[in-house]
Amino acid sequence: MSISLDITFFIQLVNFLISLFIINVLIIRPIRSNMARRKAMIDADTESAESFAKKMNAQYAEYEERIAKVRSQIAEQRESVKTSAEESARTALSKANDEARAIRQESAQKIQKESKEALEALQADVSSYSKEALAKILA
Repeated sequence: MSISLDITFFIQLVNFLISLFIINVLIIRPIRSNMARRKAMIDADTESAESFAKKMNAQYAEYEERIAKVRSQIAEQRESVKTSAEESARTALSKANDEARAIRQESAQKIQKESKEALEALQADVSSYSKEALAKILA
């Protein structure tokens, strides 16, 4: 078995190289360029998605910060209103207590005055009642 190199080997080699060049130009280069273009699009979309996610996270953090700020303001306002309402209630209760005390004192004074007048009226009429009673008893 001997291998001999003749002209057909060189023709086949040239034929193979020409076919390889044609396949490379017509098929492999367009596929590689398509793959590179798609990879660039995917990378761009990935970068866009990542930047969008970062932007959304930043906006969400800002939103949470604003919500926390508003909640603290509402809590402060609620405490302020609560304190004001408690103060108003204390003032109203104090005023009502003062008015009730004044009415009670006025009523007590009126009752004392009326009982004094009734006692004086009875004491003035006691002598006439006692004379009448003695007259009826002795008569």
